[in-house]
Amino acid sequence: MSTEQGQAGAGTEFVVRPDGTVVGSDGAAGALAAALPYTGRLARRMGELVGIGDLRGMEGLGRRRLAVTVTWTPAGEGTYRATVHRVEERVVPHFTVVGAVDTAAAVDHCLGRLMTVDGVEWSTVVTAGSRVVAARGQRQDLHHLAEVGNRMLAILRSLEDQHASGFMRLRFEQGAVVGASLGRHALVARVAATSDAELVAMIDEVRAILAQHDLTAVQSEFDPDAAEKEPAAPGGPVEAAAPQPATPPPLVGARFAGAGERSPRSPRRRRFGGR
Repeated sequence: MSTEQGQAGAGTEFVVRPDGTVVGSDGAAGALAAALPYTGRLARRMGELVGIGDLRGMEGLGRRRLAVTVTWTPAGEGTYRATVHRVEERVVPHFTVVGAVDTAAAVDHCLGRLMTVDGVEWSTVVTAGSRVVAARGQRQDLHHLAEVGNRMLAILRSLEDQHASGFMRLRFEQGAVVGASLGRHALVARVAATSDAELVAMIDEVRAILAQHDLTAVQSEFDPDAAEKEPAAPGGPVEAAAPQPATPPPLVGARFAGAGERSPRSPRRRRFGGR
């Protein structure tokens, strides 16, 4: 993460080894060092789901700026090398939101705005209940959003305000995933090379627009497999005719003599003066 916010004091450095031992001080009485292996495991699975390789680093911007590099052992245990710096308190700009709109429309508008940031490939809003209420991007890239969002929510909660009140960036071999809290919910996006300042500005705008909305009230749930519906024909949809049962072929051969439907016979006439 860039240092555009400016440093407000000397930083601390520490290492969390695969066996859980900590070298150095995290400046948070060990709480941050204890959280890193947990968040690292959550984030690593996200890279597999999104298809962007293994986790290489985590960066958070809040009241402190956190930068972590991650290396993995063959057994899948991580070593976390972290630096933490206090930053100057960021002044959040004031936004005037004009007009009241439906919550679903407001969410869709915000994702559209986020997609205008250079480098953003897809974006989504996930509620605290792991419901994906909206998403933007190529449909083939939008699978597993519920699990990705749920993991991002857990990461944001574990790092609290000091390290992720601005946003959290998870760096992978082939890209990055950004997460930002929207109250109890989360905004999640996959990004390439993206300006921190531009991302923070857009996240501030999204938070301002959605601040007065209850995201749990959005009834729809995004379905990445939903196919585009074709326009209906003039006069309404035409129902397909029910298939008619096929007529069975006639039964042929002596063994089938007399089989099948019989025609009614006329009564036989008595002969030789019978009554």
